[in-house]
Amino acid sequence: MKTFCTLSDKNYLPLGKALVQSLSKHTKSDWRMYYLCLDEETFKEVSNLDKVVAIPLRKVEESNKDLVRYKETAAYNEYCWSLASAFCKYILSFESVDHVMYIDSDIFFYKDPQIIFDEQGSKSIGIIRHRHNTSSSPDGEYNVGVVFFRNDPPGRACVAWWNNAIVNRTNPELATCGDQKYLEKFYEMFPSSTKILDETFAHTAPWNFRLYIYDNYFSKGTLIWGDKEQPLVFNHFSRIKITEQGIDPTGGHYADHTLGFQVFNIPAVRHMYLEYAREIGKEEVSS
Repeated sequence: MKTFCTLSDKNYLPLGKALVQSLSKHTKSDWRMYYLCLDEETFKEVSNLDKVVAIPLRKVEESNKDLVRYKETAAYNEYCWSLASAFCKYILSFESVDHVMYIDSDIFFYKDPQIIFDEQGSKSIGIIRHRHNTSSSPDGEYNVGVVFFRNDPPGRACVAWWNNAIVNRTNPELATCGDQKYLEKFYEMFPSSTKILDETFAHTAPWNFRLYIYDNYFSKGTLIWGDKEQPLVFNHFSRIKITEQGIDPTGGHYADHTLGFQVFNIPAVRHMYLEYAREIGKEEVSS
């Protein structure tokens, strides 16, 4: 059984539900999603979703006293960023769980995530590149959108280090983009256990739309990245803003990465956002 996890409060609940629906549509093998609910409204909604186990925030906090102390001094957004590692650590305490793949709630799948599992293989830790950054960037070379941990000694040690470094502020040089730049340490600390993913599949986001060729998107569901033609497995709808009129793709963010937002005129990219708008109950994408 594949084990996924995500988290959100009520503001991101429509996105989290869309993530679950995309997994339901495309995942051919058995799976379960653990969903960390940051408020009561989210817990009530998520509890009714098929294949989803709703977890109230208090359960994770009760198991992680360092997290609670961190919450007392961290801004709300900083605290939310610490929860990916805390939740993965919590789930790996379940003996019945073989692994967990953390997925940001603003991600939407177009293919069976089996592609990712195939590339992960027997490795204990998996991370994805941004595809536009190197380690010299304060945003980090890798993206927290999808992170994999196996329930074995390297996997548990890695997620414990990640959470401890965030909530106890032991590595301030890595605290430049929430919980994200810490991922650069994974391969350094666990080189034989870490898989840098996305050699065989494509994943898009506002920061890398401009790097792809979309000639075969509508006919084959593939993108060309460099000299590789790859199936598009998911898009990361980062910073998307839901309005009464519809959705704003990035809420005014990422102008530098999106060529002044011109990438949203690419037919394939526009199609992704129109499809997503319909999925979350909107019909329009603002320009």
